[in-house]
Amino acid sequence: MAILFLNGTILDGNGGLAERAALLARDGAIEAVGPTVTLEARRADPDTVTVDLAGRTLMPGLIDTHVHLAGGDFEPNRESDPVGLAAFRMIPPATRTLQAGFTTIRVAGSRDFLDVDLRDAIAEGAVVGPRILASGRGLTTTGGHYHNWCAVEVDGVDAVRREVRQHVKRGVDSIKLMLSPGIATEGSDVNTEQFSLDEVRVAVHEAHKVNKSVLSHAIGIGGIRNGVEAGVDSIDHGFYLDEEQAHKMKAKGIYLVPTFGPTHYYVHKRQAEPWRIRRAEQVEPIHASAFKLALDVGVPIALGCDCGAQSRMPNGDNALEIELMVGNGMDPMAAILAATREAARLTRILPRVGTLEPGKAADLIVVGGNPIDDISRLRTGIQMVVQGGVVRRDDLGLAST
Repeated sequence: MAILFLNGTILDGNGGLAERAALLARDGAIEAVGPTVTLEARRADPDTVTVDLAGRTLMPGLIDTHVHLAGGDFEPNRESDPVGLAAFRMIPPATRTLQAGFTTIRVAGSRDFLDVDLRDAIAEGAVVGPRILASGRGLTTTGGHYHNWCAVEVDGVDAVRREVRQHVKRGVDSIKLMLSPGIATEGSDVNTEQFSLDEVRVAVHEAHKVNKSVLSHAIGIGGIRNGVEAGVDSIDHGFYLDEEQAHKMKAKGIYLVPTFGPTHYYVHKRQAEPWRIRRAEQVEPIHASAFKLALDVGVPIALGCDCGAQSRMPNGDNALEIELMVGNGMDPMAAILAATREAARLTRILPRVGTLEPGKAADLIVVGGNPIDDISRLRTGIQMVVQGGVVRRDDLGLAST
């Protein structure tokens, strides 16, 4: 079956905006994009379903590069649930994420490699959910961040090398390194470093030589510095980013994944333990300043909301992160690119998704209104979701017209 979208405003994921535009998807891929007057004759094809967008916005499916799914949304005392129960609890949040317009996600650490297994189940059609890029268990130092939940403790260059290779053997798409303590690490100083520079370097080398990306939990400057020097692909969180490291990130093409979601839930929604709220209140203004610095310097930025885990931010609320980036000074179009093309580039899937171009997968969302004018429409106005040419959400019955 082919789907022909007509009379829409198209945001192509490359920064372009076209009105009264059209897109033809066939056999799961984008076949053509252009003016409605050019493509509307294709509605006569007998195998084509026509969708009149009537001015709605059509854009690429959104991509989140930092989520947590294992065990479902966070509930206290679930960390030790049996693995089967934890696996089943992943399915509802995965479904919500897809329904929210996120057709691809990268899971940033998961107990028992459950993200790898869910990825494969979705790919086989056993479960419906977003396309998953899996990281397996995060790598942390002995007693380091999340050592008691979704990370494996490793110390020393040889142990890190061995563990990265074990992760690759298990089938991960990326490697997650815990380079600093976290807001969720009670009593720790987030500005201390965990892995040494040599340990980070060997992890990056082992991952990159087999074309796996490396994301890093790096809040404090020590962890950020080691990650940037070693050449990780992204500094996730980056609360204490300074000007020197920002310029190095820009020069090396290292992405910042800012993750405003958790502190928003802690500080503004008050959904956390008192000690966690206090720690978040201390770093929130520092985080905002670091993000502004990254924008001023021109550091590449990709969307990652850090939902799930202990953030209290539920899966499916991912698009709130886009609003928070705009609220902290990012241009709306740049924020949309961070959630489409730039997220795809960071995760090494840009040849397949992230922009509306012929030959790419037909991952599409229809939005009521124009998110450039009101960025919250990406959270409140999703009306249709298409993943690989398959309609996954259709609130208005558009695909039957």
